Amino acid sequence: MVFGLFKKPTIKSKNKVVFLHVPKTGGSTFVGLLKESIKLSKKEKLIPSHIIDQIGNIQIKHIDFSNNDRRFQYPEILNSEIEKNTKVFMLLRDPVERIISEFNFQFHLLNGKEGNKNAAIISKLKPIPTSINKYIEFPNTQNYQTKFLLGRKIADPKRVSNDEFKMIINGVKNIPIYCGITEEYSSFLHLFQEETGIQLNNKITIRKKTPQEYKIDISDDLKKKIIKLNQYDYKLYNYVKDNLFNKGDQDSTFTYDDNGFVV
Repeated sequence: MVFGLFKKPTIKSKNKVVFLHVPKTGGSTFVGLLKESIKLSKKEKLIPSHIIDQIGNIQIKHIDFSNNDRRFQYPEILNSEIEKNTKVFMLLRDPVERIISEFNFQFHLLNGKEGNKNAAIISKLKPIPTSINKYIEFPNTQNYQTKFLLGRKIADPKRVSNDEFKMIINGVKNIPIYCGITEEYSSFLHLFQEETGIQLNNKITIRKKTPQEYKIDISDDLKKKIIKLNQYDYKLYNYVKDNLFNKGDQDSTFTYDDNGFVV
């Protein structure tokens, strides 16, 4: 166990479920599904899926959009004692697919190629990378999932330490955090239903999709390079993948509005 990185508070909440929204893992789609599955007020329905922080008895923890650092709202959860009846959920994604998705979102959809400051990662890179090959070279873009969970500011170039990584693994294991992966999405939805008793809608609307014309096919060599540059994200992803609570337990009752996650 790693000590000293965060104070160890007790999470006190009337909520019994917490979802940790790691960007570009399908989290907005999941939060949108929760909004469609649980009765909300008219006002709550209007809150965007990447901002809403409460859906029924489910607490959502996203990026903090209230300042330019864009940190995770709740990094202390990894070193916390949670209430006995609280269950914590999280989605992670293959680092190769996730960084491609992130580049497309930053460069094209947020118009980072024109220097739009709303593209909060790519606008901080100088010169602005014009391809995925150049984008992945910046340390600011590497190991995003791990840095996010640590509460690092967005586009933080500082490397992740072994002690920090061990703290994340210990948090996932000891809380425990019920994890899923984007590539086995219906399995995660099945797990969430089984553990919470919350019935989700069968039809799923995939949100924040990248147009097909921006889809990137990359070479095996580039995939290997991304894995090498994102070793902590890859180790975290593999740990979660190897320790899924309901390994291989897909649920064919869920239907999607297209063939999968383009973004």
